[in-house]
Amino acid sequence: MEIAWAIAQFVAGFIFLVGGAELLIRGASRIALRLGIQPIVVGLTVVAFGTSAPELLVSITANLTNSGGGEMALGNIVGSNIANLGLILGLCGSIYALRVNRHIIQVEHPLLIGVTVLFSIMLLLGSVLERWEGALLFAGLVAFIGWNIITARRQYELAHAAESNLEVAVTVDARIARPSEQPWFDVLLVIMGLGGLVLGADWLVTGARTIALALGVSEMVIGLTLVAVGTSLPEAATSLVATFRGQSDLAIGNVVGSNLFNMLGIAGLTAVVKPLTAPPAFWIDLTVMLALTLVVYALIWNKPHRVERWQGALLLLLYVGYTASLFMRG
Repeated sequence: MEIAWAIAQFVAGFIFLVGGAELLIRGASRIALRLGIQPIVVGLTVVAFGTSAPELLVSITANLTNSGGGEMALGNIVGSNIANLGLILGLCGSIYALRVNRHIIQVEHPLLIGVTVLFSIMLLLGSVLERWEGALLFAGLVAFIGWNIITARRQYELAHAAESNLEVAVTVDARIARPSEQPWFDVLLVIMGLGGLVLGADWLVTGARTIALALGVSEMVIGLTLVAVGTSLPEAATSLVATFRGQSDLAIGNVVGSNLFNMLGIAGLTAVVKPLTAPPAFWIDLTVMLALTLVVYALIWNKPHRVERWQGALLLLLYVGYTASLFMRG
């Protein structure tokens, strides 16, 4: 009976997280547009942070309510990255071959490799992600977003609203339409969204801890699997829709961007609030994350610069094998 209630609490928490993030994005984006901020900038800031809000609130909540130092928080961050590369990219690639553009190959994925190495070193040296290290990671995210805004605005001006350079802006317009006639309503959406995120994070973390206790596994394992996959579902939906529409660049770019946000933004802010302590065997999961990052880059770097269907199936198989090994480790 207890585990049934825990599962219900976990699912309810996830629903509140997704709903809260959507309300926050709609309200905050409309307010930003009302203030005259360009849609492309709103997409790269408000929408990007709003989409990652569930992972952020779950990680902070898990870290603050755990005297052990945040096994579930780190599990959520690293597990989400592994799920993005193995499960989501593998699933998308096994459906259709994914072509990759030059920018992802030459800039974004090499940056992801560098950040993954830096993040892993920070955790392996001393097993603690200190506040100053978290601040450094978050500063890197701010710089990355700033560079993206400058690049996107330049492309926007040169292309005169060309569709290929307006993917983010189109997403913003589709999700928020236009500011409502009553400004107070947009503020209410933000308040309701934040409330949903806080409540959802608390329920999800509480439910996940009860499930871990009932199954006799560690919080780290639940964080690396159940919590990580749950909070990655919005990214999975976005990538799958992009794949079915033939926008494979958007599917891969979504995975790369999400992984960067997880390490720079979510881990960074969570560590600033309270230092993150890695469990003794966490080096295994960091190694898997780095290995998958390198494997995906090797796949897209070789000509014809795409992930073939059999390679997508291989990524899926690797993820299933890794997940099985987690429960064997306990």
